[in-house]
Amino acid sequence: MKEGGLKPYLLILPLAFVLAFITYSMAETIYLSFFEVSYLNPFYKKFVGLGNYLWLFTHPSPTRPYILDWLTRSLIWVASSVSVKVLIGLGGALILNEEFKGRGIFRALTVAPWAIPWAMAAMMWAWVYNNQYGILDSILMHIDKYTGLFKALGIKLPLAFIGLPLPSFISCLIADIWAGVPFMTMVFLAGLQAIPQELYDAAMIDGASSFQKFRHVTLPQLSPIIMVASLFSIVWTFNSFDFIWILTQGGPLHATETLPIAIYNVAFRWLRVGGLGKGAALSVIQIAIVSTVIYFYMKLLRRG
Repeated sequence: MKEGGLKPYLLILPLAFVLAFITYSMAETIYLSFFEVSYLNPFYKKFVGLGNYLWLFTHPSPTRPYILDWLTRSLIWVASSVSVKVLIGLGGALILNEEFKGRGIFRALTVAPWAIPWAMAAMMWAWVYNNQYGILDSILMHIDKYTGLFKALGIKLPLAFIGLPLPSFISCLIADIWAGVPFMTMVFLAGLQAIPQELYDAAMIDGASSFQKFRHVTLPQLSPIIMVASLFSIVWTFNSFDFIWILTQGGPLHATETLPIAIYNVAFRWLRVGGLGKGAALSVIQIAIVSTVIYFYMKLLRRG
């Protein structure tokens, strides 16, 4: 058999299939975004041009959010989640990189949230936040019973963690951070272990303090890894659906309705004529936003 032969083509066949599937899906989504289509009537299709896109930027009712609401909420969601994941992940990696008894056990426990399917993890958090039999309210009520802390502060228990707009957003954010921190921690830990010990020895000889070693040795060496891990986290968090959908389905009062949730609601839940086309238009806008973020982020990476 000649060198190479069919083997290279067979090896890239799965990748080619995936790329073809993604390309077809994107092309079909872009195509549908120019039509008024409803999944309730598969035979109805009307060309509307940019009508679906224009609809997304109108605000015909004070009770219906529109794209700027969804985009603003998504940006707050991504910025808050990713920044906290990076900070906690970096702190956890620094701790797990030190020598102490039981370090292997703690490393294994750190990975546990990442290993749990996110839909299952979201169901778990739904039980935690439940204001009738959730463990979080139960713990707070026991604390109040013995200390009177919440009664003194005028806080009435049980709390509606996913029943009010702002608490619901924060509750979903905490659950998403909990699931994403292990990835950051493990990636940063691998980066820390790749830093040559000679750099720390040289800094120690120069009389550098622990903070100075972190600032002038650890952080510069770890910066490329932090940038790449943050990029992955930005894309995953922007596209996050599981936790918000299972916990709140975008409510209450659209308080947790980010772009991915809005796409599903517009296309399938609002039962509008042409809802599928409007959902496709919103999907195209989301793809454009994520692609733009990736493009400029990669330019930033190349500039160091």
